[in-house]
Amino acid sequence: MSSLSPEAAKTLSKAWNIRQLSSTVGVPALTYMAFLVMGLNHDEGMTLLKYVVPPIALITSLGGPYLVMRWIIQRAFTTLPGDAPDSRLQRLLKAPSLLAVLQVASTLPGAGTITVCAVVLFGKSPWIILWAVVVLGLQIMLLTIVEHSLIERTIQPYAVQEFHRLNGTITKGSGVLWPRQSWYLPYAFGVFVANTLAVTLTIFGRQSYEAYISLMKQSETMNGALPWSMLQQTLITLAKDFTIPTLFLGGYLLLTATLSAWLLARRQKEGAESVAAALEGLAQGKPRLPEWVSTDEIGDLAAATARVFEQLRSFSMSLRDSALALQSSARQLGLSTSRQSEVLTVQASALQETQVTTEEIKNTSRLASNTAGNILNQTERAQSISASGELAIQEGMTGLEEIGAQVRDMATSIKSLDEQARQIARITSMVKDLADQSNMLALNAAIEAVRSGESGKGFGVVAKEIRALADQSIRATQSIRTILQNIGTAIAKAALLTEKGSQRVETSIQSIRNFSSQVQQISGIVRDNANSVRQIAAAVTQQDAGIVQITQAVGDMSRVMDQTMNQLRASEEAIEVVRQVAQQVTGFVGQYGWSQDPVAPPANTNGTAQV
Repeated sequence: MSSLSPEAAKTLSKAWNIRQLSSTVGVPALTYMAFLVMGLNHDEGMTLLKYVVPPIALITSLGGPYLVMRWIIQRAFTTLPGDAPDSRLQRLLKAPSLLAVLQVASTLPGAGTITVCAVVLFGKSPWIILWAVVVLGLQIMLLTIVEHSLIERTIQPYAVQEFHRLNGTITKGSGVLWPRQSWYLPYAFGVFVANTLAVTLTIFGRQSYEAYISLMKQSETMNGALPWSMLQQTLITLAKDFTIPTLFLGGYLLLTATLSAWLLARRQKEGAESVAAALEGLAQGKPRLPEWVSTDEIGDLAAATARVFEQLRSFSMSLRDSALALQSSARQLGLSTSRQSEVLTVQASALQETQVTTEEIKNTSRLASNTAGNILNQTERAQSISASGELAIQEGMTGLEEIGAQVRDMATSIKSLDEQARQIARITSMVKDLADQSNMLALNAAIEAVRSGESGKGFGVVAKEIRALADQSIRATQSIRTILQNIGTAIAKAALLTEKGSQRVETSIQSIRNFSSQVQQISGIVRDNANSVRQIAAAVTQQDAGIVQITQAVGDMSRVMDQTMNQLRASEEAIEVVRQVAQQVTGFVGQYGWSQDPVAPPANTNGTAQV
């Protein structure tokens, strides 16, 4: 036989002591009840006590029951191969019921055997065996209620320890070995009532039967006539015979029933207090599993409380993890918002500088637009002067043609021609100045085009063309100046050589035609300059409008940036609120002491129990 674990050995010792104690208390009453049922006299009773009861008691109460009790307790405390997680706990909870069944199964056959021996030895009626087995069986069943409660109290600490190890998980059982208050309490009450009726019927039946037999014998000796005094004496004797068994057996039944009721009530009280203590601990922020486990409805309540605790622990841990994740996310979001705020601050500063620069470009563009307008006015004046010069040349041509017919008026005409030549020189000089200015304006326009970037490329091309036209105008005016000098020389020669004027008129007319053609070219150049300047003015105007739009866009971006900064500040406030809420949730969960390990308060590991 394998050795017992320390817990099993200690439990076996206590359970055996409880059984011996209950047997010591119950044997006198059972023996007296057996003698009363069988109707034994003093000598017959002493014979049974000396020769029959001891060997049967040794067989039914010591050897066999001890081995069976040892096997039950050892199996209850052992984890068997292939066990379910809660199999050991179920065996621990079923052990008291198994031991109670063992008590009935071992004691009742012994009582029956003693009754059979009495019937055989003393010639009693065989019907006594059935009645004795019923009455003594009820007595044993009542005694096992007390024994069941005491043994269950002994095993309770180990069952609670196993219950905590399983985190309050247990599978509901059924059957006789799984007592429920719904049927165990009525069973206990029924056993007590049945014992009361059985004892009462036995006492009154046996004593009445003995009195009846005595009266029948006396009646036979007196030829059937019984005096009233004899009947009265028989009733008095019968009453005295009722008193001792009634007091002894009734007191025994009352004491046993009271003890059973007290043990059951204390069991319910302790179970309810354990569940209440667990709930109170939860309310105070110190959760712990109930220090109770049983097969009845209070055990179901303790298991349900344990499941509630497990669900609350899982929910609290999930809530704590979520709060920590939320707190971490809020922290990261705060850092990201801070970095974004710094970036937006730099962007806002750069946008402000861009706004200032755009305002300066806007002013410069407006100035360029005004300058382009002035250039356009001057170009239109130059165009008007060019048209006047062309008309003057045409008039000069008319005068020269008249020279051929009016040679006599040549001197006057030459003077007029000289005067007109000087005017042309002045106009040419003016055109040269305008060309120089156009050249400078074209250069400035090219510079502005370069500064304007991609949008100023077209403006640069126009400025380049204007500069080319200005260079051509300068060359043309130089040519005109040379021509005018030649005209002056010709006029001088014409003044000196008036007589040769008729011969040279045709030559002069041809020269003037050439000059007229050149003046027409100059007029075309001036017109082209005017068109180019108009294009420049239109481009500058469009550029000014574009810069105004850019300024408005920069202003809108600045306002959007301000709104973004305000939203970032609001986001930072919201992040701070989220961080505080996460800290409150984490602190709330921390107050309850939930941990990653299941809720398992320290159990009573010493295995002690009050009996």
